[in-house]
Formats: sequence, C-alpha cells, structure tokens
Amino acid sequence: MATREENLKKINAELEKLNDEELDKVAGGTIGQTAGDSKILYDYGLMDKYYGTIPVMFHWLSKSTEVDAGWARAGITCVTAPFANNKYFLNGKEISRREAYDHLKANFKRIHQVSSD
Repeated sequence: MATREENLKKINAELEKLNDEELDKVAGGTIGQTAGDSKILYDYGLMDKYYGTIPVMFHWLSKSTEVDAGWARAGITCVTAPFANNKYFLNGKEISRREAYDHLKANFKRIHQVSSD
C-alpha cells in the first residue's frame, strides 16, 4: 500500500502534465484562479502584493476585490467567484483567462518575477 507522501507525489506529477485549461477543470478555478491572478498582476505592477490560496480563501472579500481592481487597471473587468471560474471581459466582450493573460503581457511591462506565466 502506498504511503500518503507517495500518493501526493503521483498526484503532483500528473498535475504538472496538465496545461492551464485542463488544470482549471481539475482545480475548479475559483480561489486558486484568484490567487494565481494576484501573482501575475503583481508581476506586471498592477497589484502591490500577491496572495496564495490560503489568504484568498480566508479573506475572500478583500483579496478578490484587490484582484478585480488589479484587472481593472489592465482594462479588464474580472468577476471573481469563490466557487466558480472567474470571468474576464475586455471592451464588454467575454474573453478566456488565457486571453486576459495575453492582453496583460502585450500591454504591460513585467516588473517582478513571481508567477510562472
């Protein structure tokens, strides 16, 4: 019988193989998406801090509001949701999370190096 640590290693190895879209389906987006968004927004100077999933989970209202404001600085309306995928809008049109990241990368200079995007 495999130990807990061995099982976690196997799960993590499988998750490493997934792309962002597949990972969103597994993680459900939500709190994890919002934490990830805070990191890339911090990278591009649109937030003063970034957060992991634990602070986002326990301080949802304040942290998700900060992330929404960071996206607004990039010209994107983000609707964060704790138990559903975040929604992103550019010029009133819904776009994917990947398209929101691409917009950010194309229009802003990276100042920090936290996220892997």
